[in-house]
Amino acid sequence: MFRKDYLLRMMEEMTEAIGKVFTLKQQRKHTEALSELDELMRRQFGLNLSLLNSLPAEDVIEMFRFRGMIEVDNLQQAARLIEEEAYIYQEKAKVEGIDDQERMDAEDEAVIRLMRSLHFYLYALNHGANPKLLDAPERVEGVLGLTKEYELPARTERQLALYREQQGRYDQAENSWYRLLQLGAEFPVSYRDDVQAFYERLSPLTDEQLEQGGLPRNEVEEGLAELSRQEMNS
Repeated sequence: MFRKDYLLRMMEEMTEAIGKVFTLKQQRKHTEALSELDELMRRQFGLNLSLLNSLPAEDVIEMFRFRGMIEVDNLQQAARLIEEEAYIYQEKAKVEGIDDQERMDAEDEAVIRLMRSLHFYLYALNHGANPKLLDAPERVEGVLGLTKEYELPARTERQLALYREQQGRYDQAENSWYRLLQLGAEFPVSYRDDVQAFYERLSPLTDEQLEQGGLPRNEVEEGLAELSRQEMNS
């Protein structure tokens, strides 16, 4: 009960703060809007947005570890604040009278924050966060729509693959895994074992389940066979 009340209080405070931010954005008071979000982050988590956007994502996630567990519901709330910060930069980029460099800088800052919030949403959902707390699945789809022209960081693509599998959207999960395999030559981390594990998790499913997920059994078997051929040729 205490935990539930604690989360509800945090949600109420966040909702109130985002309402203030919305008003400040309408008034084009972008600096004040950013300060409002930063202050909320400090009050709720003892962190600031600059730190959350500058450290490696894995280090930020570790900051939400308490008694050996990542507090994923807190993490998705932090993701929501970072997402809102991105929208402030988007609005800033639309202001008339700023020069092209300022506009491009604001657009870049928005994309960086959208990517960061997406990673944290996905990680939280993949590790048991309450999907109803912030309507996180809908927020994920919204951020994906806004960033569809950009290549996701490898660590985020991996979380997306796991998330699509969790949703039962196996064809989309496979697409993410193969994007990672294509990146393999550029990164020291090999995703081949992850892809094989993905197919092996699907193998025991029924034909109907696989069909519903957009990945028929013959494609699962072909995927495993292709990985075997690649291993033999390597």
